[in-house]
Amino acid sequence: MGNSVLFQSASLYRNGKLETGDLLMDGEKIAAIDTNLSPNNDTVTISLKGKKVYPGFINSHDHLLASFLPKVGGTEKHLSWLSYDNLYKSSGVFAERQQVDPEILYYLGAYKNLFSGVTTVFDHIPHHVQNPFRGILPVKLISDYTLAHSIGNYSLGWGEGPALEYRMAEHAGLPFVTHLAEGVDDDSKQSLRLLEKMDALGGHSVLVHCLPFGQKEVEKIVEKGASVVWCPTSNLHIFGKTTNIKLFLDMGVNVCLGTDYSASGSLHLLEELKTAKSIYFGLYGEELPESTLLKMITENPRKAFRLGNPDAMMPGLSADLLIINDDKNKAEINVSELSWKHIDLVVIDGYPIYGSEEYKSLFLHFGLETEEFSVDGKTKLVAGSPKKLLKQVSDSVGYKKSLAFLPNF
Repeated sequence: MGNSVLFQSASLYRNGKLETGDLLMDGEKIAAIDTNLSPNNDTVTISLKGKKVYPGFINSHDHLLASFLPKVGGTEKHLSWLSYDNLYKSSGVFAERQQVDPEILYYLGAYKNLFSGVTTVFDHIPHHVQNPFRGILPVKLISDYTLAHSIGNYSLGWGEGPALEYRMAEHAGLPFVTHLAEGVDDDSKQSLRLLEKMDALGGHSVLVHCLPFGQKEVEKIVEKGASVVWCPTSNLHIFGKTTNIKLFLDMGVNVCLGTDYSASGSLHLLEELKTAKSIYFGLYGEELPESTLLKMITENPRKAFRLGNPDAMMPGLSADLLIINDDKNKAEINVSELSWKHIDLVVIDGYPIYGSEEYKSLFLHFGLETEEFSVDGKTKLVAGSPKKLLKQVSDSVGYKKSLAFLPNF
């Protein structure tokens, strides 16, 4: 039995807009995108009339090992990430999290992302920590990168130092990822200058946070061609303020969006999109265009993390797809209004991983074992067993644990 699937009459996101067409998957790849494609005898054909197909969303900053709740802090605001981290590490929440096996935490973070339409995550952690979990989770981890934890006096000793890590990134054509200016203290304000002195600021740099930067710093980031990851929920929770994101966007910086970790960040990427939209309007009195938000979770991270053609909806590329059923105009992009109930199907490398009950035959076609649960009264199917996972968490901590970034199983 072949693994060829034809999605017909969908509203496909291509070239910055939604337009009606068909999409053929063959194995792990997109085989063709056109109008009126004809199926072969062994092709599974599914009508997506009235539904939208986006590239799978990319969460550009998470810490999957810290996928646990409740949040810590929020009333006291901090000058640097370190003081918040000290608060978190001394909390009862962190002590409880430490009772849970790291593999379980990684799976929790993966399902958190999957249920919000994310197919790919950047997990900010050294390679040796992440390596055991690559290729086994229900979402993809970006695995090819060099990194530093951060730049400044409080940096943890990840990697071989920013200068060497950046040179390795240049040599191998990889992204170099680091927290930068995760705070509003003097150390944060000087961090970009320090990064430049290390010769680690350039087109391979992916800079997470950049809180206190103004015109001068943004001009330097533009000059060097670096990318920036915005995590507004976490910024507000820890520092009571966020990046001057309009300045970055107006000056043409390649901006991506990330949730950061559960202790301070959003529940999931859909919530982060809503927060980003709301904050932008509150700060600037202008609407952040939906098309801009969509690029922050699709095209822009593909550029930043060097994942190939920024336009992921191309024949020959991996079939990482998100199908949305939002009852909106088929040509209307409205990612900030999405919630769990709108996620109709998530496809990763051509395989259905999570979706509505109507796709049950597709899951069966691929021979996937699924678990059922309900979202807003509608039955969903998911590969694997997040219910069993949550029971393992409850067994680890000694009581029935609920986590708001997962549906109520």
